[in-house]
Amino acid sequence: MNPKQLKRVAIILGVVLVLWLTAELLGGGRDDVETAFVLPPLQETDVDSIVFASASDTIALARSGSGWLVNGYEASPDEVSAFFNALADSSEAELISTSALLLARMGVDTAAGTSMKLVNGAEVVAAVVFGKAGRQYDTRYVRRDSSNFVYLYTGGLSRFVQRGVDDWRNKRMLDIEAASLGAVSVRRGRESYTLVQRDSVWRYSTGAAADSAAVRRMLDQYSPLDASGFATEQQADSADFERPDRSVTMLSQSGDTLAALVFDSTAAAFWVQMSPGGTVYRLLQWKVNQMTPADSTLRERG
Repeated sequence: MNPKQLKRVAIILGVVLVLWLTAELLGGGRDDVETAFVLPPLQETDVDSIVFASASDTIALARSGSGWLVNGYEASPDEVSAFFNALADSSEAELISTSALLLARMGVDTAAGTSMKLVNGAEVVAAVVFGKAGRQYDTRYVRRDSSNFVYLYTGGLSRFVQRGVDDWRNKRMLDIEAASLGAVSVRRGRESYTLVQRDSVWRYSTGAAADSAAVRRMLDQYSPLDASGFATEQQADSADFERPDRSVTMLSQSGDTLAALVFDSTAAAFWVQMSPGGTVYRLLQWKVNQMTPADSTLRERG
């Protein structure tokens, strides 16, 4: 075979190779191409556990009574509801590839992907692997757990894939309406004061008048009060709640304790605990300043 013939054969083989690769990547003309990728629009009552697992972490949500736990902690009802709303809003995804050779490139292989399993009893009702984010907002590569077919998914569900445990945890600390309060005691270092409410009017326990607008702004911080985060086990152990930097005690109209918070300051935030040995929350410094204002800022102006 002369050089001219060899060149012609090489060109033909190159064209065949390109056609084969195109068929592999796009699935054109194949009889085994899966139907369009659709996630089932499940409700909370259809599932009793949700597990996100990657090579570095596992996030496990499990139904507990009327609520949910995430890795043993109380989960946020709002976050769980948002997840199922996103699941219900899921739309069909675009088929991108059918080649196993591209799984790693799109981040949907077992080494880089994050698997999501929705389970009800002993039945796995959905099992998929999410990969890298796409170029467009709210897009992410995804495949079924046992398939090499990769789709570009569009929808809010992709935002839940990379969340950590703290992102799922319930950050709601308190939700106390001012009208239910009878007294509020605040201590900031060596300074302390108590406000009492009678007939919807706030005054100092000494009888001095209080600025009703300023008191209302303070109490609005507790209705509701959401933490910005949580302390790690090491941070919680190092916090000093025996000698807190600040404290707040709230009593009902009948004198029952509705809330008792103690604060330990850090550089830009405070660790906060509501009961001995309980969860240690993180609140930003500006937030705590609004929750525990200086005595002078609450006094009625003459």
